[in-house]
Amino acid sequence: MPDETRDGDAAEEPVVFDPTVRPSASKVRDPSVDRAIIARWLIAMMAIGLAAHYIAVMLLEWNGKHESVKSLEVVFNAWLPVLSGLVGSAVTFYFTRER
Repeated sequence: MPDETRDGDAAEEPVVFDPTVRPSASKVRDPSVDRAIIARWLIAMMAIGLAAHYIAVMLLEWNGKHESVKSLEVVFNAWLPVLSGLVGSAVTFYFTRER
């Protein structure tokens, strides 16, 4: 039985995945771009989190809810070390990598 073609086109061969073939250099994404984005996002998260925490503390103190400030302190003491560790490692890696 002859191959059926449309409008005179040749029948296409199926695409086979070959793990030994590497992508061309033009298709490889530069990882330093991703590292910079991650570092900036972590810094922004930390800055926004700190600002939100201090604004919340000021508003709660202004409204006389001193017990709420004490419970907010527990949350602050839990997330600050985690986020500052992530920011510190991301920034250190970003600024000390070889160019």
